[in-house]
Amino acid sequence: MAAVAGAAAIALTMSACGGGDDKDSGSGGSGGGSAAPGGAGSSGDLTVLITQETRGVDPAIATISSVNGGTQAAAVFDVLFWINPKTGKVEPQLAESATTSEDGKVWTVKLRPNVKFTDGTPLDAEAVKFNWERHQDPAAKSVAALAAKDLKFDVVDPLSLKVTLPTPNIHFDQMIAHNLAFIGSPTAIKADPAGFATKPVGAGPFKVKNWVRDSAMTLERNPDYWNKDRPLLKSVTFKPVPDQNQRLNSLASGQADLVTTINFKIVNDAKDKGLTVAYAEKNGGFMTMFKTDKAPFNDPRARRAYALIMDAGNRNKLIQGPAGADQTLSTFFQPSSPYVNPDAKMPSQNKAEAQALLDQLAAEGKPLSFTYTTNDSPAARKSAEYWQTQLQGMRNIEMKTEFLNGALYGSKVMIQREFQAAEFNVFFDDPEPLFYNILHSKGAENRTGYSSPVVDAALDKARNSTDENVRKEQYGIVQAEIVKDLPFWSYEKGFMAAIQGKKGKVDGLELFEDGLILFDRVSVS
Repeated sequence: MAAVAGAAAIALTMSACGGGDDKDSGSGGSGGGSAAPGGAGSSGDLTVLITQETRGVDPAIATISSVNGGTQAAAVFDVLFWINPKTGKVEPQLAESATTSEDGKVWTVKLRPNVKFTDGTPLDAEAVKFNWERHQDPAAKSVAALAAKDLKFDVVDPLSLKVTLPTPNIHFDQMIAHNLAFIGSPTAIKADPAGFATKPVGAGPFKVKNWVRDSAMTLERNPDYWNKDRPLLKSVTFKPVPDQNQRLNSLASGQADLVTTINFKIVNDAKDKGLTVAYAEKNGGFMTMFKTDKAPFNDPRARRAYALIMDAGNRNKLIQGPAGADQTLSTFFQPSSPYVNPDAKMPSQNKAEAQALLDQLAAEGKPLSFTYTTNDSPAARKSAEYWQTQLQGMRNIEMKTEFLNGALYGSKVMIQREFQAAEFNVFFDDPEPLFYNILHSKGAENRTGYSSPVVDAALDKARNSTDENVRKEQYGIVQAEIVKDLPFWSYEKGFMAAIQGKKGKVDGLELFEDGLILFDRVSVS
């Protein structure tokens, strides 16, 4: 689970970051940062509270999302590249550059020299090739399978990998940063493919010391990290704490250092407790997504009826507190975005129109009956229960609820894509690659099965243009189509936030995507 170029990066105390300014992503620097040197004298222990335990720390399982194991994976694997929310540009981390031919069909990824996994295996072109080919293997059941599909790889030299795409994409570096950023040790994966997710080996700033599931994962400093001045911490501990009040109390009492969150209520509650909060809006938002290629939501009338029944503003006020009404989403892009189509608004409540659509479906022998799948957190349960109350007095509609823990939800909804309607969220900075991924019929994260020739054509044109006027026009077309077709219905604005506890002072915190952390530059005093 990625505001637009120029949006402010979120930070408690910012460190400078390296990276090039050209379209070709690259820098020969060390990744930037003005924090004090690390090395053997690194000290400080960071305790991060997470919402739920991850299914595993594995490039085939974790996504670039703080709610799907991405936080832990970023600490263990680091990333090849990352998308800087200040600029919308791709920045190098473990890699040095990604350059393309004129048509964007052939790319060369250049890696940093002398980078090794914690088992001593080189992180070289062969290692990247192995990981990306593993995504293509159906047996891996990888979340990045579609992102890697039909890519062809040639090792040019130990530090250079040529990637040939099935179709041109001048923004492929953003695809790498969003979908293919984590690299695991080929040696460790081959030795124990099934167990790798519980005993991960990466080249990141930290390595796993101890992991007691549903209790704590403790990471210790990687002394052989490629940047010899980093990491700045001695250890990082992740503790899954599903209850938001418990997370806040732990921060306020000095038992933990940090929470990254996409829960608006916890942000306001943290402010009430006098905690330091950093907050940044994102494009996209929280949504109900529909499986549009299977009954009953293969009929667009069923999707529109659902959306017209629901009162988004009242739901947000109920779930997120009085200020939640201001979080109600109208356009899928922020109003300040250069790509927003202000006329493409999500439908608002109109129960009379909804009932007419439901009656049409029933008259055709298709009364709307479906299961709504979501995770089993208290907030998700409360939200699903609210949606059910909205059905009171409506005819020809039945909604059942399915509550799954994080691991099962990830497997069923994100990988197997077995659902009818499901709670989801999509946040992004630049529209590439996520907007393409979720909406193009061949998109790597198109879990709804949505297919529209108009949307496909517009996304293809936007993907292969650097002309901002062209991109704005084409993304405007896409926005108009999705509020008409409704592969998903969005009701709450996207954002990311970080809350600092009273245990210590956290410096150098650089967040990206929906709240992932670049752990090499974080320190605690």
